[in-house]
Amino acid sequence: MAQYSVQPGDNPSKIAKKFGMTLGQFQKLNPDLVEWGTENWKVLFPGQIVNVSGVVTGMPAESAAAAPTSFSAPPPWMQIGIMEQGVQEWAQGDNPRILEYLRSCGISGSLLKDETAWCAAFVNWCVLRAGYKPQGSARVSDWWSWGRPVAATYGAICILQPLTVDQAGSGHIGFLHAMDDTNVWLLSGNSKNQVRISAYPKAKLIHNAPYRWAF
Repeated sequence: MAQYSVQPGDNPSKIAKKFGMTLGQFQKLNPDLVEWGTENWKVLFPGQIVNVSGVVTGMPAESAAAAPTSFSAPPPWMQIGIMEQGVQEWAQGDNPRILEYLRSCGISGSLLKDETAWCAAFVNWCVLRAGYKPQGSARVSDWWSWGRPVAATYGAICILQPLTVDQAGSGHIGFLHAMDDTNVWLLSGNSKNQVRISAYPKAKLIHNAPYRWAF
């Protein structure tokens, strides 16, 4: 048995095929990748180490740990975002944390209030805090071409339609946490006025490259 570092765009079927394995053989070597009691595969993330058989032709585990663009843990922007769960709009006044999200996009003046649509600002703030260059915009429609497209990957930025030039009516954006047959589960801001993990229909994914990666 050998180990392989998951690459951007990998999924269980692709990895199994790469090493001449059936999906069942790959699952047997990696039982923790399937949710207990179900047949649902967990979302893989770049840099994650999985067990394989045969000769490893991808990036070896030891070099993946040192590579600045691979992670042996959830991507740093996701770790930052998870710590923000529970941040919510205030009934009286403005939550200074949400104002911080908005300021990361250059929002000021009369729009600097926690009622301003802030899901994209939350994503922007998390990516910036992780040390990467974000889009710098609080409009979801400005993010569709940011970064690079990837397959469904844990922590990928996920964009939902409709995309419009009007910030108040511009879809939704967050980080991919999980998925099932009909939904994507996103860690996102401004989800019922707070940062939380919640489900959104896959039918709302934008049609062209809905998952984006920071590098």
